[in-house]
Amino acid sequence: ARLGLCISVADVATNWKSKANDVPAPGLAAATKAYPKAQTKEWEKSVEDGKTTYEATRTDGAAKWQVVYEASGAFVAREEVIPVASLPAAVRDAVKVKYPKATVHSAEKITGATATEYEVGLNNAPKKEVVVASDGKILKEE
Repeated sequence: ARLGLCISVADVATNWKSKANDVPAPGLAAATKAYPKAQTKEWEKSVEDGKTTYEATRTDGAAKWQVVYEASGAFVAREEVIPVASLPAAVRDAVKVKYPKATVHSAEKITGATATEYEVGLNNAPKKEVVVASDGKILKEE
């Protein structure tokens, strides 16, 4: 389960900006191979629960997204801002049921190796963000 009531120091992510030459070669190669025409605007190194990942902010024309890899080059996720109107009906419905007075102000699609999730930003709700599975199951509330 992703939801936890206690947060230990080990659960807190540490992030810092990195230069391309600080990214392990397999991770750098994987990002380049997956998106050969895209340019990398910046890299960010993250350590969470002892696991290190590297996130590249990539652009190709007007398109912009983040892609996350492990040092080994293993794909973790692609994150991109999407129009709120593009949220799947199951996701919109789940948010409306849970937070009937909320207004959705932002949406992000997170495509992982095995599943797609949506991070939804809320106004007029007790939580500012929720992460929802494509089937409408609320996975995390912040």
